Amino acid sequence: MEKKDQGEVFAGSEYKIRDNEWFIKETMPDYTAEINRFMAEQDVDAFGITKMARYGKELAQLDESVMEKFPFAISFGLVLSRSVMETVKGGPNALYLHHYRQLNYRLDMIAYLLAREIEKKGNKALPFAASQLVDWKNQKGHISHKRVAEMSGLGWIGRNNLLIHPVYGARMRFNTVITDMPLEENGPLEKDCGKCKACMVVCPAGAIMENPADFDHVSCYNMVTQLKNKRNLGHHICGICIEACTGEQ
Repeated sequence: MEKKDQGEVFAGSEYKIRDNEWFIKETMPDYTAEINRFMAEQDVDAFGITKMARYGKELAQLDESVMEKFPFAISFGLVLSRSVMETVKGGPNALYLHHYRQLNYRLDMIAYLLAREIEKKGNKALPFAASQLVDWKNQKGHISHKRVAEMSGLGWIGRNNLLIHPVYGARMRFNTVITDMPLEENGPLEKDCGKCKACMVVCPAGAIMENPADFDHVSCYNMVTQLKNKRNLGHHICGICIEACTGEQ
């Protein structure tokens, strides 16, 4: 290999002295920085990266090999409008339903665009739907967005069984893209709801308990079903505990 003068470089490479010889060391592209730029361009409110090896759950209706093929997960979220959420204090309404759906559409489009950008760089990426149940009996989507968000350092699972962001509280919607692109992961937050019980006070189903692990999924589902029918919404939503949870600020 031809020796190079110190300081001489080629684009995309760097030189390193070893045994008095210069060797070309290919530098890995800073994919994490590129993800940061993409999220800024999409005006995403919060995002993080984690490894799927930490997930600890199955991917509903997907082969187990998926987590091996896509070892990294990118979690990202958008904040619900505070003004829209203030109209939900008495229960869900048509305005909230429309807003909820629009954020899901936007999150789906971001997932598609992110996956496309990753694939353009020669890597693989699998985008998920922001809100899609594939297992109605157990009320599950392909992947738990809140679990991935928790792993990515975007918040913690609160008493209301939702991802609680330290600034935005529960007023966020999330989506996930998994990929084989090598990325730098974020660590989880070491936080919880502390003494806050705002969601417990307002829950019409009485489903929220002191211990987050005791959340009553059945009572919650029965209540949102009643609200859907009573208010003619055509969708299982509530939003009351979301409105009450504002985070630390």
